[in-house]
Amino acid sequence: MRPFLLLLTLVSCEPLVADGPRPWNDYRTILWMGGSVQKNKERWPVMFDRLREMGINTAMVGRDDDPKPYIDAGFGYYVENIINKGLCLKFSSSVTNWSKFIDEWSKTRDEKGFVRDYSFDDSAWRESVFDVMRKAARHHAPFGPVAYDLRDELSVTISANPFDYDFSPTALAGFRVWLKTQYASLEKLNEQWETDFPSWDAVMPLSTDRIKARVVTGERMPKGPPDWSKLKDVKFDPAQAGKNPTRWNFSPWCDHRTYMDISLARTLDDLRKEARKLDPQTPVGIEGTQMASAFGGYDLWRLSQSVDWMEPYDVCNSREILASFMPGKPMMSTVFENDTNAAQRRLWHLLLLGDRGCIVWWSEDAIDWTKPDLPLTAKGQALAPVLKQMTSPLAQLFMLAEKEYDPIAIHYSQPSIQVAWLLESTADGKTWPRRFSSFEATHNRHAQVRNGWLKLLQDAGYSPHFVTGDQIARGELLTAECKIFVLPESSAVGEGEYRNLFLWRDLTHGGGLFATEGCVGRFDQRGKMRSDFEASHISAGVLRTDSDDASLSQIGFLGRRDPFDPNSPFARSISTNSVSHYSASRLSKLRDDELVGRATRVFETKLSPPVRIPPSARVLTHRYKLGTSRLLAFERNIEWKMSEELKQAGGNAELEKPVTFAAEWDEAEEVVDLWTGKRLGKTNKIEVNLDPWRPSLYALLPAPMDGDVIAQLLESARPKSAAQ
Repeated sequence: MRPFLLLLTLVSCEPLVADGPRPWNDYRTILWMGGSVQKNKERWPVMFDRLREMGINTAMVGRDDDPKPYIDAGFGYYVENIINKGLCLKFSSSVTNWSKFIDEWSKTRDEKGFVRDYSFDDSAWRESVFDVMRKAARHHAPFGPVAYDLRDELSVTISANPFDYDFSPTALAGFRVWLKTQYASLEKLNEQWETDFPSWDAVMPLSTDRIKARVVTGERMPKGPPDWSKLKDVKFDPAQAGKNPTRWNFSPWCDHRTYMDISLARTLDDLRKEARKLDPQTPVGIEGTQMASAFGGYDLWRLSQSVDWMEPYDVCNSREILASFMPGKPMMSTVFENDTNAAQRRLWHLLLLGDRGCIVWWSEDAIDWTKPDLPLTAKGQALAPVLKQMTSPLAQLFMLAEKEYDPIAIHYSQPSIQVAWLLESTADGKTWPRRFSSFEATHNRHAQVRNGWLKLLQDAGYSPHFVTGDQIARGELLTAECKIFVLPESSAVGEGEYRNLFLWRDLTHGGGLFATEGCVGRFDQRGKMRSDFEASHISAGVLRTDSDDASLSQIGFLGRRDPFDPNSPFARSISTNSVSHYSASRLSKLRDDELVGRATRVFETKLSPPVRIPPSARVLTHRYKLGTSRLLAFERNIEWKMSEELKQAGGNAELEKPVTFAAEWDEAEEVVDLWTGKRLGKTNKIEVNLDPWRPSLYALLPAPMDGDVIAQLLESARPKSAAQ
């Protein structure tokens, strides 16, 4: 098998230094502890036996709890929900019932309601939470906890729900200070925003209602909400937008959304710094994170750079995105399943992406507290064999291996997420505040396009990687080998991104391939429509899928054309389903449809999949390097949509059936089935009989190996892991 190419150099992560977080080499199985645990301390010895029986190796404690009983019983532990005020408004705030709060606010739409109970710029609040963090770190540092969790389900609002927090005087003062670092003068800000503020102290962001009023009227300084009936009829037409460009200048809104993203990420990073002053070795992270969004502070790139570990809700590719942004950093997941198969499928999937642990929800339904011997419930019994798999030598093997990616980059653009939300939500009229996270997860078209490209590439056998505009602007794309660059409705592209995409084109001598859907780069990184858009050119290969009809699209290979020009002619184009619809249609049409076939043929002009599989199998391929050996894993490529209610969305019935397919690569190697230990001989092609509930796992060895293959591979891998 030829060497696999990596894109991991595209991500700059904080290096692990001597006084940094300790290595996280073991898979941690955690039981989230409810009230019954504290109420039954006299029964803890029995509880400890049940935890071992279930396969739990790590306990959960509160910030003030004594961890010694768990340590003495042989368990590790992590500290849960250290910051209880300000990060999560579901508790200790005036808006704990968000739906009721929105209903009441909608009666007046008064901007006085945009004052958050806790401002991230409030020095008194910041010092109070820093003190809480310091006390927790001082208390727990001597015991060496596995991790500190700052907060579960944190948000600027609640979840990723839309609302114009924070217009408090303190937050607006911080916003203006930040604006002065972005604009050389007030005149420059007014020029960018197309506003008429007479002084810095007068500068105010445009609320969502006001920016929508600008979209309707084109006013520079709208005074209130729009005519909602007219807003619903608004459609962004690139060919006509230039007639009134102020309508399409979202900078006074986008800059505020960006600042709120920065405010949350900065707060988390500052809390991490406070913890490290007293306990530099325990990683600091967060739980229950949401999908990438214009609201809630959910710029996944910024968040990923502010913590050492994370437990995300796997919605709209958030897990794959974070795998790209946090390579080598621990990730965990919450286990909500009640049956063995479903838990096995998801935990193996996440381990193959790089997870280092899981949190089982929760003690109240995993242990029967009504009986003296505290037996495991049906749920606890169902999860036990899966949790033990996750800590097995086989799972450890994949944890120690180095995951490989192809030189294919998918653009993650927070400015495009902002612009897309604003354009998509015009159809909602005055009800835009009710576009809750649960709605966005299934209706956000921008997320569907991104997911469509990801699934299309994965079904074709590729392992793509996500990169951000910040990384591109810094030139990181130029230092990594990249052959295909996907721009999934990347409507907002910064000048630094433009410049380095030009350079990438030149460095590849036109050999790179752009893959796009939608009008790319029509707006700058602050949400202002470009007046010189038609003068922008990036000449390279283009795979393009877009049209005025949302149900149809054009897809073709353009050789040397401009992906940023909406009027570019298409060569050898065909009509087929849009990539935005692919993530749904692929679940009901298990065949090599036109879109996959056409796209695959275009991709293969630049790069063939290192392991070739039939796209109709709907299989996700994982590849790893382990010394001179390689590992392969195959799983059904289902749609992962975990909700805040800890439920997996349906729709995967067709992928919950066994499938048999051929997998082929270039060079013959000694192949071993890692589940059975069966030697398949020296070959470059195998028949895979894939169980929908468990991945197929193989080792590809340079030479035959007698005895226990897993044990020998682990032995060869551990010295390298220890050295790191």
